[in-house]
Amino acid sequence: MLPRSLNRRRGAAFGLMLAAALLVPATTGPAVTAVAVETEPAVTPVDITEEAAVEAPPEPAAAAEQKLPLVAAGVIDEAELAQPVEAADADAEVRDLPADVALPASARTFSTEQAGPARTLVLFDSTGSYAHLGEYYALGMGMLASHSGTVTAMPVADYVAGLAGSFTAVIYSGSTYDEPLPRAFIEDVLTGDVPVLWSGFNIWQLAADTQDRATFTTRYGWDAAGSYIDSTDTVTSVTYNGQNLARNALNTGGILAPRITSPEQVTVLGTANCSDAAGTATDCASIAQSTGSSFPWAVKSGNLTYIGEIPLSYLSERDRYLAAADIVLDILQPEAATIRQAAVRIEDVSPATTGTELRTIVDYLVGAGVPFQIAVVPVYTDPGGVYNDSVPETITLADNPELVEVLAYAVVNGGTLIQHGTRHQFSDLSNPYNAVSTDDFEFIRSWCTDLNDNTAPAVTCANDSWVQIGGDLSGTGTAWAAQRVLEGRAVFTQVGLPEPTVFETPHYAATAAAYNGITQVYQVRYERELLHAGLLTGGTGGSFDYFGQFFPYAVNDPYGSHVLPENLGNVELESYNQHPPRLPADIVAAAHANLVNTHATASFFFHPYYDVSLLQEIVEGVRAEGYTFVPATELR
Repeated sequence: MLPRSLNRRRGAAFGLMLAAALLVPATTGPAVTAVAVETEPAVTPVDITEEAAVEAPPEPAAAAEQKLPLVAAGVIDEAELAQPVEAADADAEVRDLPADVALPASARTFSTEQAGPARTLVLFDSTGSYAHLGEYYALGMGMLASHSGTVTAMPVADYVAGLAGSFTAVIYSGSTYDEPLPRAFIEDVLTGDVPVLWSGFNIWQLAADTQDRATFTTRYGWDAAGSYIDSTDTVTSVTYNGQNLARNALNTGGILAPRITSPEQVTVLGTANCSDAAGTATDCASIAQSTGSSFPWAVKSGNLTYIGEIPLSYLSERDRYLAAADIVLDILQPEAATIRQAAVRIEDVSPATTGTELRTIVDYLVGAGVPFQIAVVPVYTDPGGVYNDSVPETITLADNPELVEVLAYAVVNGGTLIQHGTRHQFSDLSNPYNAVSTDDFEFIRSWCTDLNDNTAPAVTCANDSWVQIGGDLSGTGTAWAAQRVLEGRAVFTQVGLPEPTVFETPHYAATAAAYNGITQVYQVRYERELLHAGLLTGGTGGSFDYFGQFFPYAVNDPYGSHVLPENLGNVELESYNQHPPRLPADIVAAAHANLVNTHATASFFFHPYYDVSLLQEIVEGVRAEGYTFVPATELR
């Protein structure tokens, strides 16, 4: 006979909202004791890409004043910029950069040659009050580059002459306005032969004197010195490869609009669309130096590809970030073949899941010829008896033979088992809800607040709470995390199931130490993830110094893991914790948006307590978009 708890539905819909001020160092979260609740909280994996978003650089004074950056800095006067640019002389001839320059000591390399043939040098800003953004942006762009091979990251300040010659391409994100760029870097971009992807600020430093400006405009067909940062226009979408992709309104720092002088030299890859507050197209401001309701967002000429902003802030499943991911792929693998791959994961299956509930979903997927994954929490615990009449309860897979039978059936019919944590909760701590498996975090501290502020007092979680995460759990660390994961993995083989080879972190969140421990056991994770400060600099950040990222294709992270993509999210029929509902149509629309990518992925998850008709609607919609479902382990 099944325990009483198995007759109760687990985890209806848990939308977690983290603080907006995620980058503020803070101590480990406050103590909040476990609280029994009369109605079970809705629980779903945190969308860390929205809730642990990396912020955008603030609006520069030059943009606010509608001045050219070089004019605002007093480097050049407006009258001089108004003069025609003279053609560069013979000194602008392209140079073959050497391939044997030694790496500076500050360089950090991750990913693997098995990922692909590319070697990418990622450079980032490291000065000023927003220096922390430099590392985050380097991590974000580096993760995309890791899809194609190895990645070496370092501060741009440490660049030495000719270093780019040892790499397939260079990626630089200008996050600190007027970051001092080494002359060697400027010269290697202006006249070197290595492809460069530049996004955001400081492109004007390549044209800061008469000779450099002439060299730049002659080679690239646009005038970096004469281009404004447009923060006047409202831009909430970007057009790329025939689709309008979203751009969050929180991105208020502006977009540099290239002043194109030789259109025949420039390929416009994407356009920023100007609109009013209601989203209706409007003519762009004069500083965009373009006609109509759009201006260039990304351009390519010669070896230089330029994006007018850093497209990593405030991400969502249909964001202009997808365009950036495709641009990175095109630079590193210009001959890449088209891929249209899809994957589905059945989420939060635990010993408290009935076999009948799961079998309905499995039977549909098997009948539809869809390979699938099942994320299994091997140990279920309710230490406070929240769902068991105040009686503590702990059960494992061995206590639910009906479920084990369905899992075994799934494995021989196209299913892959994923270890989804060990208990999906921590001790008897409300983390943040009630210490019950599949409701709480397992590898990082969490609590609720009434305000979108991680320094606000902790409260008992309610439907309209904000959920904060950050900091170590007492007594945990790398060794603890590794042992915890091993204990959970052993449960599978104890009941005759195959040992999983892929891990999914509960609610997609862990401390850096916990990620390191998980990696000691599993080399492959299937998820979105938190990227913590210090991964590239070697420093140590505070409890909230991290950001979340999803991936439109498989990548390799600095923790040493291969990460399989989940990039579409999941169905949630009701709003909870500051999150609106998401319906099957939203999942399919996100799959459609991802078609802008050469390597396009439509990977989502689904809870088995929802009606199978919702899953069917997604599967059929994704297939209609041209995707083919594959086992997650085959996602590329």
